[in-house]
Amino acid sequence: MKFSATINIKLKKQIKDAKGEAVSAVLSRIGLEDKAKVRIGKIFELEVNAENEDAAKTKLNKIIFDVLMNPIVETYEITTFEVIN
Repeated sequence: MKFSATINIKLKKQIKDAKGEAVSAVLSRIGLEDKAKVRIGKIFELEVNAENEDAAKTKLNKIIFDVLMNPIVETYEITTFEVIN
């Protein structure tokens, strides 16, 4: 079976987001938003092959932890997960 998933990865709340702060500064400087709190993350869309839903989720978690994120400073959420034909 083939499964599709969308994964949202972002910095943990206690980790300083330098890129987000830079965007916040630009928004303030150009007058669009004075006190914006911007956090920047990454979104991945993946398709995986697996025997069943549990095997697909296990495979996704391994991909996420081994390849896509740094679990020391980042957190993740699987926002969509579905079987595709």
